Amino acid sequence: MRTNSTRDHERRGDRLLLTRTGKRCAIAALLIASFAASSARAQDNVLEKYVGRWNVSVKTLQPQKPDQTYIETYEWMLDRKFVRAKTEGKADGTEDMVVGGYDPMTNKYPFWIFSSTGAFLYLAPGSWDAPSRTLEWKSPPISDVSYLARCIFSDESTRRCTLIVKAWFGKVLLEQESTAVRRID
Repeated sequence: MRTNSTRDHERRGDRLLLTRTGKRCAIAALLIASFAASSARAQDNVLEKYVGRWNVSVKTLQPQKPDQTYIETYEWMLDRKFVRAKTEGKADGTEDMVVGGYDPMTNKYPFWIFSSTGAFLYLAPGSWDAPSRTLEWKSPPISDVSYLARCIFSDESTRRCTLIVKAWFGKVLLEQESTAVRRID
């Protein structure tokens, strides 16, 4: 198989001239490169919404617990492939760590939540809906525990999230509502 066919290109002096077939290949390569760049920008635009320091208020509806307030700080990590959050100032003394990423194969956003209590939650890749400014995660169909988590960015400084976790037989294990307001410090 000849890879340098004269149908694909011609050489004149030091310049390589593309013919019709070569032009199509070059255009396809440019389209792929621009698609990859726009995918990276799409990832950055959504994850960027989390980056910064936030005052967070959490209301736990099930099981009933006192409301919590704390500070959450998101930052880029690993060459802007992931965001990581850490909490501080929780009244119960616990700490959480959140890692969020982007899966270019599915164009979705997986998140992992870890607590100093030893509890953790993996949110299967969530979908971003740009018109409603909402990131939503739903549990896979076959799971012992089902969940629905949603974060709505009403503006650049406010994020409202809900989380409901249910046992396979329908009992609510955890239901929370939270509001995060961007800090200016």
